[in-house]
Amino acid sequence: MRIRTLVPALACLAAAPLATAADGPAVKFDGFVDTIYSITNNEETTATSGFDYAGKLGVSATISEKVSAQVDLNIGNDGNVFSRQTFGVWKIADEMELKTGKFISNYGWTAAYAPGLYRINGGIITQFYGVDQTGVDFKYTAPGGIVAALTVANGFFGEGDGSGSQDPQDDNEAYAVGIDIVAPLGEIGSVNLEFIRDEDAGDGDDADGIHFDLNTTITPTKELTVAFEYIYQLVNDTEVDAGSPADPTTDDVTHNGLTLLANLKLATAMPMSVTGQVSYVDVDDNANSFTTQEFAVALLTNPAGTDKLGANLEVNYTTERDAAGDSVYAIGLAGEILYVF
Repeated sequence: MRIRTLVPALACLAAAPLATAADGPAVKFDGFVDTIYSITNNEETTATSGFDYAGKLGVSATISEKVSAQVDLNIGNDGNVFSRQTFGVWKIADEMELKTGKFISNYGWTAAYAPGLYRINGGIITQFYGVDQTGVDFKYTAPGGIVAALTVANGFFGEGDGSGSQDPQDDNEAYAVGIDIVAPLGEIGSVNLEFIRDEDAGDGDDADGIHFDLNTTITPTKELTVAFEYIYQLVNDTEVDAGSPADPTTDDVTHNGLTLLANLKLATAMPMSVTGQVSYVDVDDNANSFTTQEFAVALLTNPAGTDKLGANLEVNYTTERDAAGDSVYAIGLAGEILYVF
């Protein structure tokens, strides 16, 4: 489950809590404006640099004690306006909640929005997170604090168009069904187990895929947060040979991802923390196989003394090796000014 319910060292939550509707419907706004300047250099091309921006305006509506809704309007670096989330929530009981519409999927540890990140970039493992989902999500909180969520959606693997949306459902019953379980680890953190099966994950008529994710967040002290994530994916990409329709050719694709992150708050007059992250991904796609390693260090600061303004720096180094053994490295520098409201 993505860490939208946790507060990173130097940024507030991406989504503000719903207001309480004591006398009727109540509406609350939240959002952010993010500007990043980055420089990237690798051994194959000349250095590239420039500014990128992103923004979000969220509207949370508490309609009644048991009914609420959320609409997020997002602005991408291309200037297009789209909605990553448009959903309603019915609180059936204190321990049961039903969400319907379009929403950021439960799957993956790294937060979807900039204010929830422990560095400027999301990291290389997020390429396995699938797309935002359209469907139904049922969440149940069991005694002892264990939270389980069951999702039925149009899809999970690669159905997006670049803005985090899904193609309309075009195959009967070709849905993605997933389970997300979060268990507390006493007072120091939690462990999260995720599994999803997508019935339409590849190019072939019979292609399906599975996603497995195990991640944990531990805060042994109030200054230190440590996180770990492992992802395994299998896509059964079945295509029928044009010369012999009765003899399909199956090219399975597998993904493995691993990341370890630590964030330490520093004892300084200005609120400040440092993050280190090591990540590894492996894509076994027959002739297009490759592995990538990433090392990143970030400094997060609140120069105005409030977590509503972040001024952050990041250095990252990646190496990618293809199936032939050829490798390419890249070095990146990034600076960010992040406003949160």
